[in-house]
Amino acid sequence: MPNYNERGYTGLQQFMGFVETAYHRDLRWPGVQPLYSRMRRSDPEVSIVRVIFSALARGINLQVELPDKATDKDKRAGEFIEQTMEDMDGGQSTFIDTLIGNVPFFGWGWWEIVPGMRSETWTPPGEDDWRSQYKDNLIGIRRLGWRDSSSFFKWDFSDNGKVRGMTQYIYPEPEVTLPLEDSLHLTFGDAHNPEGLTPLEAVWRLERIKYGLEIVQGMGFEHSAGYLSVKTEKKLDDTDKVAIREAARAIMTAQEGNYATWPAGFVGELMDVNFAAAASILEAIKYYGVLKLQLFNMQWVALSATTGTGSLAAMSDSSSMFMVTFNAMMDGFASQIDKKLVSKLAQWNPSIFTGLTARPRITVTPLGKKVSLSELAQLLAPIRDTMPMGDEDFAAIRKLTGFLPEALPDTARVPSGNAEAPANDTPQAQASLQARWARYMLQHPDMVKEVARDV
Repeated sequence: MPNYNERGYTGLQQFMGFVETAYHRDLRWPGVQPLYSRMRRSDPEVSIVRVIFSALARGINLQVELPDKATDKDKRAGEFIEQTMEDMDGGQSTFIDTLIGNVPFFGWGWWEIVPGMRSETWTPPGEDDWRSQYKDNLIGIRRLGWRDSSSFFKWDFSDNGKVRGMTQYIYPEPEVTLPLEDSLHLTFGDAHNPEGLTPLEAVWRLERIKYGLEIVQGMGFEHSAGYLSVKTEKKLDDTDKVAIREAARAIMTAQEGNYATWPAGFVGELMDVNFAAAASILEAIKYYGVLKLQLFNMQWVALSATTGTGSLAAMSDSSSMFMVTFNAMMDGFASQIDKKLVSKLAQWNPSIFTGLTARPRITVTPLGKKVSLSELAQLLAPIRDTMPMGDEDFAAIRKLTGFLPEALPDTARVPSGNAEAPANDTPQAQASLQARWARYMLQHPDMVKEVARDV
């Protein structure tokens, strides 16, 4: 007989509900939250990443994937999951915005799964104004309640080191522990650590170095503005020192008028200083800025703009790699969301999820990089004579451009032979011309390349 006891430990370094894996004590939760929050909000390079992530999140959509040869029950279960994601407070767009703006930066995120009855006679407890738009008496999700990391106090661990919940504490309210079974807990970077592994842990070191260089640069520029040299043969008393100080302020500060009067026996001269290290310090500051972007695979943002070097090809290759990693990150989040939400809905509504071929899965639509006409021509040139293309291929290619409509125009009324063509100013004629021109471009990529180059 097998031994069903679990004898090992996770190996996670934790004590009394606090994880101690960070390489510096200043980077341990919950004390690190204000530091990470400041970096996420105000660090220039991290802010660039956050803004781009937020923009890309607008193109992200959670969808339900059904098994092959789905039955009516499979389709009904998939439809129910889709309805639930749109029926919850804020919809999936609010959830995705919160996810992408927090989890990749803090390393983890916590949502409380709040159930709701899909019935016109049911009202939530308290002053909650949520009402379901469906009336089938099933149990859905009325809200994925975001629990901000600033309220985190400690983790609730089991004896073998697995997380059972998250404890919140906001003064003067009492502590509250949210059980994992009723929550959605997403991690980024380390699936075995409830706090994940945030890139900001590495950014922190680079930020300190970059900040120190910026201080040195500022002091150097201040000193290179010059200094006031004062010569005298007499011994200085307190009155002389005050006069020199006032004269220096008047000369060195534009608002004071750039002039000074000297007591008898004093000679003053403004001395200029060459800041020889300015260029090398500036390059070091740029290097650490690019290095911070590189932690998020976004160094392409700084090419040619911040660094002054780079090429269009390097930027294109780097941005393509970034899209691959971004899609992989979102796919990882979707896998965690799918595992938790679908199992929770199945627990609440067993009648919907029994007798399925395979349970529906929550996936994410990957983002694709837009392709220029010249790149499209280079892609099609070697395959146009060996690979026949149909309407589905043309529709997919149109989608890659980012500006052509995905659906092919209606070509049913395209004239052929000696048939009478419609007037050129009718919508049918315009659609026919657009359809023929689109097919002509795809069938003659060399011509498209010439046109793109001329434009």
